[in-house]
Amino acid sequence: MATSSLPGEPVTSEPNIHPSTAPADAPATPTPETLAPEPASDVASSTQSLSESIREHVYENGRRYHKASWGKYAMPTDDTELDRLDFTHAFYLELLDGKQYLAPLDEDPAHVLDCGTGTGIWALDFGDEHPESKVVGVDLAPIQPNWTAPNVCFELDDLENRWTFDQNHFGFIHSRNIAAGIKNWPRYLTQMYRHATPGGWVEIVEHGLSTFYCDDGTMPADSPFQIYMSAMSKSLENMGVNPHIELEDYRRMLEDAGFVNIQTHSFKTPIGTWPRNRKLRRLGAIISELSNQGFEAYGRGVMTGFGGMGDEEAMRIIAECVRMVKTGEQHIYNQQWHLIAQKPRE
Repeated sequence: MATSSLPGEPVTSEPNIHPSTAPADAPATPTPETLAPEPASDVASSTQSLSESIREHVYENGRRYHKASWGKYAMPTDDTELDRLDFTHAFYLELLDGKQYLAPLDEDPAHVLDCGTGTGIWALDFGDEHPESKVVGVDLAPIQPNWTAPNVCFELDDLENRWTFDQNHFGFIHSRNIAAGIKNWPRYLTQMYRHATPGGWVEIVEHGLSTFYCDDGTMPADSPFQIYMSAMSKSLENMGVNPHIELEDYRRMLEDAGFVNIQTHSFKTPIGTWPRNRKLRRLGAIISELSNQGFEAYGRGVMTGFGGMGDEEAMRIIAECVRMVKTGEQHIYNQQWHLIAQKPRE
């Protein structure tokens, strides 16, 4: 396993703000039963119509959620969340010393797929850096900007449906932070393999969803971080998502799908400014800022919608986690995993 260092200077980016198209009197309380989308055909179009129904949102406890994604993705889609997603992109640029990816691309791939594109910021940055590439960003929710670069486009689709892109088409496939919405990883990676060009690369970027780590005993068993992760992971399981996938599981599934030349990179990313190491402390400061909204974004919707938890209890746990990060009393960190793999040339 290759373990990368953590160099780099801070990188910032402007948020892509996408206004809501939902009416002000949208329903207030989404539940898995009321918001579950109609069963999708196994063969779904790779480009869906941007109709009003696709763009419809609902509101719960002051947060906006994409209605058609409920049951598949339980994180908010309001302006606060879009800002967090863009700041997360800045975090990854810092983590990778300004690089957008680790795959060894020799030239601009003709076709690039960004899975779970979110606000589209990675796709737009990649397209700007690689003008000869045509980049397609795919996401469930319509939170991408209306403006785009000439070589970048966005499509709405469920990546767990059967892909209808041409086979052997994409020279590079990028997938980042969508583990909370993928229920069938072997199928997902097999589709990547099918639609990658021979010799093409894929890059998977994920982090742990079931536990935080601590090396010095400062995180007790009754820590709010432990309570939060236990509740969130159980809620994800109720939604059909496996939160216990680790780095070696991703590597094995890539190998099972047929990929070769698999490389793994594990980054220790502190949550808070407690490290003495300057680079780790800087990363921890960024994550500390992200955690102000991140604990709520990851946990609130899924714990109340699928974990049977009341909103008041969920927000109490979330607030305690945010407070504890600021104190720096518990020296916790997560693992950020980057995996790159190649489809055989023949």
